Amino acid sequence: MSEPDFPLFPFARIRAGQREFMEDVQASIACEGILIAHAPTGIGKTVAVLVPSLQYALSNGKKVLFLTSKRSQHKIAIDTLRLIKQHAGVDFAAVDITSKQSMCPRATPLHREYYSLFSEFCKSEQRTKRCRYFLGHDGEALQRLKQELMHVEELCSWCTGRGLCPYKVAFEVATAADVVVCDYNYLFAPDIAELVLEKLETGLDDLIVIIDEAHNLPDRIRTNLSDELRMSTVTSAARGIRYMDRAMQANLMELEQIFAKLALRAGNNKSAEITVERDLLLEEIEKVLRRRIEAMSYDEFVEALHHIAEELETPEEAHTVGSEDKPVSAEERRVLQHLKKNRTGPRTKEKEALQRDIISIAEFLDGWRTREHCVRIFSLAQQENPTLYFKLLDPSVISEPILQQVHSSILMSGTLSPTGMYADILGATPDRIKGKEILRREYRSPFPKENRLILVTKDLTTKYTKRGEEMYRSIAAKVGEVARYVKGGMAVFFPSYELLNAIAAYLPEDARRRVIMERRELSKSEKNRLYELLRDDRAGILLAVQAGSFSEGMDYESNTLKAIIVVGLPLSPPTLEVKMIEAYYAAKYGALKGKLYGYLYPAMTKVLQAAGRGIRNEQDRCIIVLMDYRFANRPYRTCLPSDYDLTVTDRVELYCRDFLGY
Repeated sequence: MSEPDFPLFPFARIRAGQREFMEDVQASIACEGILIAHAPTGIGKTVAVLVPSLQYALSNGKKVLFLTSKRSQHKIAIDTLRLIKQHAGVDFAAVDITSKQSMCPRATPLHREYYSLFSEFCKSEQRTKRCRYFLGHDGEALQRLKQELMHVEELCSWCTGRGLCPYKVAFEVATAADVVVCDYNYLFAPDIAELVLEKLETGLDDLIVIIDEAHNLPDRIRTNLSDELRMSTVTSAARGIRYMDRAMQANLMELEQIFAKLALRAGNNKSAEITVERDLLLEEIEKVLRRRIEAMSYDEFVEALHHIAEELETPEEAHTVGSEDKPVSAEERRVLQHLKKNRTGPRTKEKEALQRDIISIAEFLDGWRTREHCVRIFSLAQQENPTLYFKLLDPSVISEPILQQVHSSILMSGTLSPTGMYADILGATPDRIKGKEILRREYRSPFPKENRLILVTKDLTTKYTKRGEEMYRSIAAKVGEVARYVKGGMAVFFPSYELLNAIAAYLPEDARRRVIMERRELSKSEKNRLYELLRDDRAGILLAVQAGSFSEGMDYESNTLKAIIVVGLPLSPPTLEVKMIEAYYAAKYGALKGKLYGYLYPAMTKVLQAAGRGIRNEQDRCIIVLMDYRFANRPYRTCLPSDYDLTVTDRVELYCRDFLGY
């Protein structure tokens, strides 16, 4: 295929492997099919998928929806579109959108945490015309945004400075845009997707959907239909509401008693976990509510909790009890009227804590009603704080109908291997998606083989039965030996914070002086500072966890990392949830796939994400050490990509010395 076939391509040449990917994207879109692509880091996925997608969209009146789960990928997509526009001189519009509450200039930290609370606040402010940003309109601003490509941060700052609602303006631009860069939820969270499609004024069949880092999609869909409720949250809410509404306090105390009954059952189980039927909780709560003087239904109870949380938002203002578009029950009216009279209320911090507790309970009870096939478990893992939770088992119930209806879709990731597993899990198989051609491709790394060396250590492991001080000392010593031959930046990724801390304690002093350590609960700004420290230091040793921000979210530019060590396998403990997911896929696809899909592949994906941080362009060189002998053995070795050429050795430090030339 000649170069003119991709006139929008903004670089001097198309890389090896990149052309094949672009041709597959082009063919899949033309036949309204699905492409599932394992495209290793460095192949240039973003530009390779956007060029043929945009070319087809502009010629055929379609809209490209570029979906990604990370803010950094938003930026890469917009930067790529800028290059395309500058290179080709083609007139097209694109807009970058994140969540409504993250774009709102008035949203509080609590609003950003709970969408339901923010949604009611936003609706109320629009209805009462108290939001000056929503009321603002500027035709010239809209015209500029249709011509200029902005990152979402730039768009928000620019709109806020002109008294405009960034989210409202973004969707006004999106209606006429050729490309919309946004989050997975805008298509794969059903309640949100319905509103988004209405705002875009388009149907699914007019969308070319690009799903970036698609290995994250199954878990995101599961998470959207998952929640947990801790007994301490119920206890705290009951205590906080006692002076506001005795009847609601009594209802919450009865919910505590339901927890206590489940705890007795779970306590008799060796694993301290039991499954809970959907209807059991519904029936137990409704029994309690029917016994009240003013009986309530389960639905009314959930709505009343939502209203209490909303009214706690502004206790100093006059409360509006009900509205034309949202009538309330007699019980809800009584609660709201009581709140209206209760001018004192809890102090600000106590009020916010109570809001969080009440919203958590309401959202959990609301979500529990789903009829989708979920894991539903009561756990005594934390004896003092029992937990009830549910989690969607099969993400394909959401993804399959969407992939069926959109014009075409491209699912891509550097760790979308094996593609067959993701096709099964997302429902993208010929027996389930009718009338669409489904193409599965695993492209080889475009990097010269001599630029990447992959080693597996002998004897060392984080296998549970082998853990202990002696093993931790051995692992730390080997990390230290490798570090002596790595003069540049280096990263060591662990399966958990517990193992990170346990092994870090035994690092040699010379390595410890270079350590930059990830900790739990770091803020985004703190993570950025750590990354900048690593990048500027050029000799630091980052200690971080697999599946964390540093192993998946960060893009290490300019060959920051000369060596990566992946310590151990991040296998999930054999909890009841893991066993149920494994059993579900075993029943659907057979015992082997059940173990692979439910247990092994999710862990190996985390390993591959961490290992892939080192090489980002063709000039980078990096040594990857898989520090666990299990990587060289079946079934783990068979889970690695075909281009992972392993060397098994107990002297990895010597390979590092020779490879890095020190």
